[in-house]
Amino acid sequence: MRTKLLASGLLGGAILLGTACTIPSKTTVVPKSQANQMQVADIGTVVKVTGLAIEGRRTHLGQGGGAIIGAAAASPAGGTRNTAAALGVAGATIAGAVIGEAVEEYATRKRAQEITVQMNNGDTVVIVQPAPPDYAVGDKVNVIHSPGGARVALAMDF
Repeated sequence: MRTKLLASGLLGGAILLGTACTIPSKTTVVPKSQANQMQVADIGTVVKVTGLAIEGRRTHLGQGGGAIIGAAAASPAGGTRNTAAALGVAGATIAGAVIGEAVEEYATRKRAQEITVQMNNGDTVVIVQPAPPDYAVGDKVNVIHSPGGARVALAMDF
């Protein structure tokens, strides 16, 4: 019982720590490396849009949390008194770690779009970026690019 209480406390603390580290904001945040950098914007028309997902993160938080939950769920109330019980707890700990990592990756995935743009100069480019905003076939867009990458934004004047 004491182990389950400790495990629950540790998991709760980890969840609070993980959620306290992010502050929601409606402002787009860019890396410092993009500040004061020249970027080129070329105009084009969206010709194809495909929905997809950007892979989520896999950290030790998911593994550790899953392992703690697996061990706590498999631990007998009076503690492990024999080898079979200990092996059961060990197996549940490993299974919990694997499941915890998969749950974390799934929970942190980001919805995205693969956007195919026919540029006004005749070139065709394909860019994958997080959504929203959502683009549709026929949208006039700026493809903003620099040596570090590219992104799509709605064209204000075309």
